[in-house]
Amino acid sequence: MTQSFFRNATRIATARALLLLSVLPFGAAIALDVVVASPAAKATPAPVVAVAPVVCAAPTQVFSAAMLTDTANLLAGFAQPSSSTLSAIAALPASAAHRAAFTASWAKLDARQLDKVKAFAVADVAEKAGTGPLYYPFSGPDFLYASALFPNASSYFLTGLEPVGAVPNLSAMKADELNASLADLRKSLYAVLNFSFFKTNDMRVDFRRSRFQGVVPVLLTFAAKSGYEVRSVEFFTVAADGKRCLTDAAALVKVAPSTITGVQFGLANAQRTTRLIYVSADIGDNGMVRSPQYANAVRALKPTASFLKSASFLLHKGYFSKVRSLLMEVSPTILQDDSGIPYRSYASANWRSTFFGNYVRPIPLFANFMQADLSSAYQAQTNKQLEFGIGYRYGKNDSSLLLMQKPLQ
Repeated sequence: MTQSFFRNATRIATARALLLLSVLPFGAAIALDVVVASPAAKATPAPVVAVAPVVCAAPTQVFSAAMLTDTANLLAGFAQPSSSTLSAIAALPASAAHRAAFTASWAKLDARQLDKVKAFAVADVAEKAGTGPLYYPFSGPDFLYASALFPNASSYFLTGLEPVGAVPNLSAMKADELNASLADLRKSLYAVLNFSFFKTNDMRVDFRRSRFQGVVPVLLTFAAKSGYEVRSVEFFTVAADGKRCLTDAAALVKVAPSTITGVQFGLANAQRTTRLIYVSADIGDNGMVRSPQYANAVRALKPTASFLKSASFLLHKGYFSKVRSLLMEVSPTILQDDSGIPYRSYASANWRSTFFGNYVRPIPLFANFMQADLSSAYQAQTNKQLEFGIGYRYGKNDSSLLLMQKPLQ
């Protein structure tokens, strides 16, 4: 595109753009501009850093709230009413088999895990976590535990390397394709339902090979399981200058290395509305330098709590120092297992700590990340036990959680 094109481009100021600014919180409207462009209307951004301006095409896909909720419920294995937009699909043998499999899986998960996680959240987390946004890096599509542990968060900001993907068009699938796709979904969720975490390598392969694209089907599934209707889904890109463009899912596949991609869900239940944001981004030090818009967005989010679980001990490594510093900068409260920020980082900064469960040395894969100081801190006090397992040490008596709070000013 020519320089004259950008000089002559005009900013769109339509009612739709104003509405989007009010409801799309990625980085907040004050930090990121939203652009919706058409062939007759183009935009000139105000760069934060010296990069080329962004022009993007208006999304062509429109999703009704009824279709989104029905899709989420079918993926989660919930029964569909006769008025469902997917009633014909729900009647197929593939859907019935999926429903039977997930009904059994959810019942076991609730009894063994989620009911106890939710009770713990009410008793020990809610007051300290507040009701503002939750920041959850290294999450993958784990809205299931984010929602269970932080049910009052005003919004959820998840980050992983996994591709965003698309809303599956279940109505367009043939019976055998639907059967295989639902089986793929069950396979991709096996680890998180049984061990509380996604296996990173398996997840990366599953989400790229699955007939369902990316993390969106999993996020829809977990939204339904968490008791939400899905009111909206919007895909976006954010360039290094902070300019955010709404677009179609297909446009997220090939973007510049510095551009991050994401999806936002508008969710609602009988008590409240909330927003779920997933961003696909490299948050190692090199990635944070290449894509400064990520840290800007997290700062503008102003989370009242952050969560770290099964984070591969990446925050113990020198080349994840920027996101480690970002977490400690923006988070008044952090709930994590031992794979999150090293205990020594908190201790040296005088964070207040509350320990739960038992600290056991890491699994063999992460044996080098044993924390002697954390072990001593656990042994020096009596800690409330966890009634559930979580993290890599997912046995109930082997799991630990640390609730860390910034020092009082």
